[in-house]
Amino acid sequence: MHFLVQTVLAVLLLGCCLQSVYGLFPDEAGRIDWYRAQIGVPTKLIPHTANDTSLLYASTQRNVVAALRVDDGQIAWRHVLDEPIRTLLVRDERVLTQSGANESHVRVWDAAGGSLSWQVSVPGAGRAAAFVRGSSDVIAVAGDTLVRLTPESSSPVWELGLNNTAVYQRIVIHDDSVFVIGDAPATRKRKRRLHVVQVEASTGVVQLQYDTAEEVALRGGSVVALETRDYGAYLVWREPKNILWYVHRLGMTSPMWEIYHAKLVEVELMPPEMLSSTISEVDIDPGLKNTARFTLTYEKDSKTKTVVVEMFRDGDRLEMRKIASFLAPGRLVAAGPEHTVVAARSAESGATWRIRGSEKHSGDFVYARSSYGDVVRTALTFVNGQPHVVVQTASGLLAALQPGSDAPVWSRNEALAHAADMALLELLPPASSAEHAAQETDPSVQPSAVARFVLRWLAAARALGNWAASGFGIAGTHRPALGPTDGDHFGFRKLAVFGSATGAVTAVGSQDGAHAWSHHLAVGRAPVRIEHVFVARSGHVLGDAAPVVVAVGRGRNSTVVAAFDALTGNVLSQDVLPFVYVRAFELPATDSASGLRVLGLVVDGSEPRLAVWPATSDAVDAVCAFGSPLFFELGDTAGSTAVRGYRIECSSPREPQLPARLEWEFALPAGERLVSAARYENGAQHTALQGRVLGDRRVLYKYLNPHLGMLATQHEQGIGVYVIDRVSGRLLHSAVHEYASVSRAHPFLATLSENRVIYQFWQGLPEGYVTAVIELFESDRPDTRDERTVVSSSDLRVPSVHSAAFVSPGAATALGTTRTGSSITTRDVLFGLASGKLLALPDALLDPRRPMRAPTKDEQAEGLMEYAAPLPLDPRRVLSHQHMVAGIRHVVSEPTHLESTAVVAAFGLDVFFTRTSPSGGFDQLAPSFSKANLVITTLALAAGCLLGAPMVRRKLTNRAWA
Repeated sequence: MHFLVQTVLAVLLLGCCLQSVYGLFPDEAGRIDWYRAQIGVPTKLIPHTANDTSLLYASTQRNVVAALRVDDGQIAWRHVLDEPIRTLLVRDERVLTQSGANESHVRVWDAAGGSLSWQVSVPGAGRAAAFVRGSSDVIAVAGDTLVRLTPESSSPVWELGLNNTAVYQRIVIHDDSVFVIGDAPATRKRKRRLHVVQVEASTGVVQLQYDTAEEVALRGGSVVALETRDYGAYLVWREPKNILWYVHRLGMTSPMWEIYHAKLVEVELMPPEMLSSTISEVDIDPGLKNTARFTLTYEKDSKTKTVVVEMFRDGDRLEMRKIASFLAPGRLVAAGPEHTVVAARSAESGATWRIRGSEKHSGDFVYARSSYGDVVRTALTFVNGQPHVVVQTASGLLAALQPGSDAPVWSRNEALAHAADMALLELLPPASSAEHAAQETDPSVQPSAVARFVLRWLAAARALGNWAASGFGIAGTHRPALGPTDGDHFGFRKLAVFGSATGAVTAVGSQDGAHAWSHHLAVGRAPVRIEHVFVARSGHVLGDAAPVVVAVGRGRNSTVVAAFDALTGNVLSQDVLPFVYVRAFELPATDSASGLRVLGLVVDGSEPRLAVWPATSDAVDAVCAFGSPLFFELGDTAGSTAVRGYRIECSSPREPQLPARLEWEFALPAGERLVSAARYENGAQHTALQGRVLGDRRVLYKYLNPHLGMLATQHEQGIGVYVIDRVSGRLLHSAVHEYASVSRAHPFLATLSENRVIYQFWQGLPEGYVTAVIELFESDRPDTRDERTVVSSSDLRVPSVHSAAFVSPGAATALGTTRTGSSITTRDVLFGLASGKLLALPDALLDPRRPMRAPTKDEQAEGLMEYAAPLPLDPRRVLSHQHMVAGIRHVVSEPTHLESTAVVAAFGLDVFFTRTSPSGGFDQLAPSFSKANLVITTLALAAGCLLGAPMVRRKLTNRAWA
């Protein structure tokens, strides 16, 4: 009986010591990253069929030319160019792009595969280009020069100087004649007009020059240029305060034009509507059909109506007829050789748009306007003979819609290609924990510690019973479905909330990129340019209110601050403030009424002020109740010659906009201008190690100042670098890099991490990119530190500085460092390279204390290695492995629940998420760890204890009686 009691007590004691363990499901093993290739918001969409494959060609605001498959929206091919694309044309099996602001780069691509067929660059900004029909040549306008380019030569076939008083933006080719059309400005003797130059395509000889179409402009909504295959090219326009249409056949000056009346195509049209009407082109390959189309848009009875007009020849007579009419703006017309569709706002609800097709393919296409904004562009495609309408919205959504279906066939959210900021939100683990089990029982009750313990065991017992009932199968076969707003016990799954310049706020799961929600911010019809996303309330503890994210952006002469429920995307508030902010940042205060983190918005002017959000008295009181003075600086933008620091004043009575007093001014030396500035971001100043332990066990204490800032300037000799205290404006360190320069092609990048400043710049002699590191210590003597318990920025000691320069592993477009929960793990320096690689280098490689000779034993014990100028581009350190992450602009790192592991995000054009362990997985079991051996060993030891206990007791009893 005594043995039984002891055994029961031992089992109970062992049960109390048991802890729940967490693991991954089989399909999650090895999944540490995801990647999404983007193209950006299109500026032009052209559907075309190449090699029996239907593709949608696009040029975008991110300088991308790409082809999308119309059946699933995936990228068939894409190319990222270095300059804005001015022209995109698709003819036959070829794609033509013209790009460049100072030099015109004309490229011809294979339409099916995207390979570059040929390219030629000529001086002058690219303005217009066109294929020569029946030839591989291209005719283009570069600056004030007209050129004919051929794949057989890098030099033009011929060049022609144009009249530089006109801006030529359109080329129309018919037979062997090239018509170049430009806007000629008004003079004292002449009105504004269009100027036409007719050139022989084969020789470049001018055949005719003349003016036509007065008081109109090519892009003013009152003139269109139409091409036909057989019967010529035309200009159609309407002069201001005139209800008649003028139709001019290019190259014919007698008669100069024919006159038509719009009532011939739209009977109900009256003179008042005609005076405010606009016309626009419908892009159709002239080789598809021997007609030309344009749209007439007018307002009648407070409704916008669009009429699609087709122009054709009946014998020798030019005719026009109406082929379709819609209640919609005219710029949203898409046409194929047989069909026309127009996007129209739903009359029933302002929350949806409907796309109506022609009579042969009628149907409604509905989407949520509040999530993606207005439709701004459409294209008509066909898949297996069925029409698909591709719509583009103001926020950057591309969606293929089919008649009779509310759900899109496919969609692409290109707003992420324009993301300016991102916030990573901690998510709750799945609903298998004791806390969630308690809330499932009674959501209104917050369980005690004992209740949570009992509920956890009850939940585990149910899971064990279910496992046994299933025949002891693999537990992972009954995996719960996890959405983008579901977390995990390791902190790997987070919610990434992006704010884009297109006005889109988009939330996706960091584990797999699954879409959670989207919202489009606009003031009227104008999208808000979002620049910041903040986590105002984390809500990662059960029982807290819902987590909240806040987006801050610029509207028209206004600042927009919108708060969202981070899990659902519901708009909690949207404030349009009557000023334009110059800086937004988090304040160390919380609004007691809402529980939201208080934000500060700096309003510049003769007397700068700080606007507090939320604009409540509780929020202002919380800011003013903070124990230390609060500061901000102005003038740290490119081109500035002085940086000024301000102290926030709390006056009485308090208002949502607090006054600020000038505290200091850091004036740059004469001839220098600011090119870049950096400060701590994303918790980069946090550290668990206050010093560097040397090989002889002495300590160099780090200079840890949360107010560090760095300024980079350009001057005649090179680049100047200044490290300052942002509270007092005091200079802590300065350096000069001769023969260095900053330009758009070679930007200056910098990041601050703990006591280090890391930056990259372009050096002209010797030519290449340089990565420099400045490391600050409290003293150059080991075991010496500032013993003061309270340190003020007004009484700072000058730090000891170590610095070094290295040859960069490549041209970087973004810099960052990894970040873990307790900052015990060593940091990796993250390079987002122009080549599309995301590189992580150990900070030991960038240690400025690396000796110029072979390290001594003490230096080896410290982890120092001999200095070598080139930083290695080690393929094993490339986090993006086979992915090419194009256009990286931002690199962000957030901790997980494992100290060894950090989540890393790189985004710009493409988006890439991954996990990394800079010091290895020291808190994780290795994949080779034998769980079976552990279980067998534990059971064997337990059995040995149970079997050996009676023998030990018997031996002790016998010894006592001996």
